[in-house]
Amino acid sequence: MRKHLQIAITILATAFCLKPAFAQPLSVEKIEPPNWWVGMKNNSVQLILYGKNLRNIGAEFNSPKLKVSEVHTLANPDYAFVDIEISEDLSPGTYALTIRSDQGTAEIEFPILSRNTDKHRHAGFGPQDVVYLITPDRFANGNPFNDRVEDRFNEFDPRNPSKRHGGDLKGIIDRLDYLKDLDVTALWLNPVLENNGKLSYHGYQTTDHYRIDPRFGSNDDYRRLVTEAHKRGLKVIFDHINNHIGINHPWVKNLPADDWLNGSVENHLSNKHYISSAIDIHADDKTREMLRTFWFVDEMPDLNQKNPFLAKYLIQNTLWWIEFSGLDGIREDTYPYPDPAYLSEWERAILTEYPNFNIVGEIWAESSAFISRFQKGTAFPKEFETNLPAVMDFPLMIAYRDFIQGKGTLKDIYEVFSEDFLYADTDNLMTFIDNHDTARAFYIAEGKSVRVKLCLAILLTSRGIPELLYGTEIGMLGGERHVDLRADFPGGFVGDKRNAFTEAGRTKKENEIFDYLSELLHLRKQHPALSIGKMIHMVPKDGIYMYLKQYKEERIIVIVNGNERQQRIDLSEVGHWFNGVKSLQNLISGEVISCENEMKLKLDGMSAGIFSISDR
Repeated sequence: MRKHLQIAITILATAFCLKPAFAQPLSVEKIEPPNWWVGMKNNSVQLILYGKNLRNIGAEFNSPKLKVSEVHTLANPDYAFVDIEISEDLSPGTYALTIRSDQGTAEIEFPILSRNTDKHRHAGFGPQDVVYLITPDRFANGNPFNDRVEDRFNEFDPRNPSKRHGGDLKGIIDRLDYLKDLDVTALWLNPVLENNGKLSYHGYQTTDHYRIDPRFGSNDDYRRLVTEAHKRGLKVIFDHINNHIGINHPWVKNLPADDWLNGSVENHLSNKHYISSAIDIHADDKTREMLRTFWFVDEMPDLNQKNPFLAKYLIQNTLWWIEFSGLDGIREDTYPYPDPAYLSEWERAILTEYPNFNIVGEIWAESSAFISRFQKGTAFPKEFETNLPAVMDFPLMIAYRDFIQGKGTLKDIYEVFSEDFLYADTDNLMTFIDNHDTARAFYIAEGKSVRVKLCLAILLTSRGIPELLYGTEIGMLGGERHVDLRADFPGGFVGDKRNAFTEAGRTKKENEIFDYLSELLHLRKQHPALSIGKMIHMVPKDGIYMYLKQYKEERIIVIVNGNERQQRIDLSEVGHWFNGVKSLQNLISGEVISCENEMKLKLDGMSAGIFSISDR
């Protein structure tokens, strides 16, 4: 009896175990990219589907001119990838993508738009430009109603330098006329994509690749910023990050694939800044691997661009923002750290679609030889072409800053220029005296603003693409820490006691610096030789540095006095510059100096003279 009872219980238990569970129905919650365009060179698009139970699915559009070429399903059923081909003669419109499986059917709309053909879009940037770098949260608050946003970390606290202060896209749009009048020509904004995390006002912890952070505004606000900038002759540069995301990105808690990240939240490499290994011919491969896979901080998961689906996602996302907004260039963050083969393909895709575009890579190193290796067309041995047009000139920044602090001389600045033979394109070097990651030049000068002004004169009259950090025009000091150097611009925020965007709101000293920099910017704009002219320089002697800028028929001499006292300038070694020259005109003071007899030229201490050569 007991034996029969045990058998019955076993059969009953087995029956319960074999009873089929209710399968979760198929669903599609989101699709990325959210749309595409007719007439793109890149008309083969890979869609990522976010949803539930996306196993063994089929997909089709309601138009034969939108072809599904392949469907990829992964081990994680919350994601699937659908490859599509867009016919050139497809009419713009909203199309239905139907997803089917044994678990049901789902339908999602996918718009195909017509392209904006405005000639001002995607113009690139170059040596004819001056780039104005803005940390959006700290520039101006144009819409106080988005300072706090529902379902986002409440980080708004203007009294705390580490928290959000309320600056936004509307605040920048409202100051575009100010920037145009200043005579800068391009705006580089620190990242503006959604950063739903703690202490992420700076924008380098992306949590949604297709959404502007709502505390800055909307996607349409960003597009409006670009459009309004273009109306004023201003270009816009997008600060982009291939290397990492923010810890609160939805991917982190639900990875599309096991190798989506390098490492995991629980187990990853840290502090492996072995940047020299990126091009060191003696470097162990393991060293390079650690460089490209470590996490900068625990809050920034490192992306694995070797995953083909992620690589495609990042490339398409970049193309989407360029086409959607009409922006003109990209500054690529932490350039040596992602997979280099991926970066080469990323740049190739961008520049194929937008031939006039420009991309500048951040390679923070002290050696010109090291940095030059990353620029497209380098003569150095390489595994493959990088396709990176422009690089940031950190060695020149270091020389400027050493001079500002009294640790270096004009000869050190000259020496950096003298190594330009290393670069494939010296016009495509972004030059600067500070940026959002370094203490401001006026801060490290410790009151010696004349040294900063001298470096600004060289910056704006020598080769390269100069960049100015917001607030430089008023001598903003900031502080040593990131959160302090990224100070609020006075007058950009509710409750500010003064408005430094206006002459009346600036102090006497601020107006002096503003007027000086404005004059330099105006001269650069009026005289192409200063921006795109060939540079010929002399070895500094007795603290005097001289160089000639020449473009077509225009010739301009820049003479820099790095001494504390006024100096009589010895022109004997550059007499050939003055053959047939009758006069020099000081472009700042307007003074005309005759060259027909012995030329007498004096220059005040710590100052620069900019002289136009005339043979009449």
